[in-house]
Amino acid sequence: MDLVSDGLINDRDRWLIVMLARGYTTTKIAREMHLSRYTVAERISKLLVQFACSNRSQLVAYFYAHRLLHVGIWPPSVSDVLG
Repeated sequence: MDLVSDGLINDRDRWLIVMLARGYTTTKIAREMHLSRYTVAERISKLLVQFACSNRSQLVAYFYAHRLLHVGIWPPSVSDVLG
């Protein structure tokens, strides 16, 4: 399953996942994305539900497990996700 071509995730969501993988807080993600922290928290919540994850760590692990973030590349970047 290709989440991008299936339309299940967009570039901003991928960028958000990369920042979660880097350990960014909601506030830091909000600053980087020029959004409110409430908007970021809501988007993270929707992604957790969408991918049946119970926390941020599981969400990041899901992306690694499905090879949407490449193991061995640190820190992950958006280009890693885009392929």
